Amino acid sequence: MDQHLPQRILVPVNGRNTDQDAVRIGCRLARRQKAKVFVVSVLEVRRGLAIGTLDAAEVERAEGWLDAAERTGKALEVTVTTELLQAREAGPAIIDQIRELRAEMVVLGMPWRQRFGEFHMGKTAPHVLRYATCRVLLIREEAHAG
Repeated sequence: MDQHLPQRILVPVNGRNTDQDAVRIGCRLARRQKAKVFVVSVLEVRRGLAIGTLDAAEVERAEGWLDAAERTGKALEVTVTTELLQAREAGPAIIDQIRELRAEMVVLGMPWRQRFGEFHMGKTAPHVLRYATCRVLLIREEAHAG
């Protein structure tokens, strides 16, 4: 077995168009060497609200994203373990999950965004790229015309 192939893959999802691509890629990488796939959704809780203060509809949406990830894993014959997390910011929560799960790779999907006419990565992807202790595979959706 190739020592460079990850045995523990983390895939964060947040309802973006890239979620299923990221889960599919994570599962395909895992299937080769029977690795474990962990899919997490981090619901951000605004400052000023207590952690645990989430709208029921928001939780239901996130559970739907995790259910979709489990179905994708099942279709690809890979067991996907899911978890719903609450945090102030997604980036640090993902880094904590990398450490806790001892993940060897993160497959992170991100949308195409522009800010002031330039491509913009947001906050989460740069944070994960900077602080991840493992490989990061970034999946960006196609650029929008304009």
